[in-house]
Amino acid sequence: MYTNLLSGDQKQFFDENGYLILEGFFPAAQIAQARARLDDFWANRGPSCPLVIDRLDDGERTYFREVANATRQIPYKLNDVHLEDEVFRDLAADARLTAVVAELLLHTPLVINTLLFERSSQQPAHFDTFFMPSRTPNKMCASWIAIDPVTETNGPLFYYPKSHLIEPFRFSSGDVAAIDVEMAAAGAHIERIIGEYGLEEMRFFPRPGDVLIWHAQLLHGGATIIDNQATRTSLVTHYWTVLDHPDPAEWIVVGDGRYLLRKSHPAAIGKSERAAVDQFVRGLATPPEHLVDVPAGFDPRGYLLHNMDVFRAGVDPYSHYHHFGPKERRSW
Repeated sequence: MYTNLLSGDQKQFFDENGYLILEGFFPAAQIAQARARLDDFWANRGPSCPLVIDRLDDGERTYFREVANATRQIPYKLNDVHLEDEVFRDLAADARLTAVVAELLLHTPLVINTLLFERSSQQPAHFDTFFMPSRTPNKMCASWIAIDPVTETNGPLFYYPKSHLIEPFRFSSGDVAAIDVEMAAAGAHIERIIGEYGLEEMRFFPRPGDVLIWHAQLLHGGATIIDNQATRTSLVTHYWTVLDHPDPAEWIVVGDGRYLLRKSHPAAIGKSERAAVDQFVRGLATPPEHLVDVPAGFDPRGYLLHNMDVFRAGVDPYSHYHHFGPKERRSW
């Protein structure tokens, strides 16, 4: 099942440090094809394009087909391009790369998502398990494929070797999956362990075609962009294993040992829905008693956009927060 592409030293290094760098893993022609394909995405966004884009400056998630071309000049990520495009699918589920992941996870990997960045996420240090924990503990990792060169000025990935060996932070649920209202406590935990364990930040300065693979519990993030004109395009892929989805009906099989999770694109909010939310908020007639216990700075529009089920049910956001918000850990 596993092809021994890695040496014993490489496997030991990954186990001890939580990451592995594979230099020159992809050929230049394949990387150039991916770079050109991104240009095609932006030039040919038809009305049926299902891709979803996240703006990383304000967190807005919408349909790729609806954003202005100027959005390309800010940090963003395209979600799950592998579901629509063969070029990026062949990177994320490359036969040799998935074989390497299988050696590290000791089981058949399953691509669960891809994130295509053209600039740094500038995301603070975090663990991937905050956002997509595998059902089977420690059977998850990620790959970061460099499509552009990375320098100190275009926001390199940073990571903390050996941080995966530290007991993970657990939220009040007892799980590692994030609870929005407890993220401040998670951030304080991260700051504490960096100092307590003497973790040293390292930065990844790859050439196109290089790959970084990291453990699910490796602390990492995106450095600040100094030169916003310099792109550093990368494809990030997260892998679980088929242990989490043992039913073959849940797989898209693209080759021997190359499996994608069968899934829909992430839910997004279109321009028409945003306009409808704005109109709904302008017409609110909230009972005064429901305005008493909302937090300072509560944003009714933001509450509805984060909780579209509340909007689609026609419920006043203040009233919903009053009755259910804290109990259901609703974001706003």
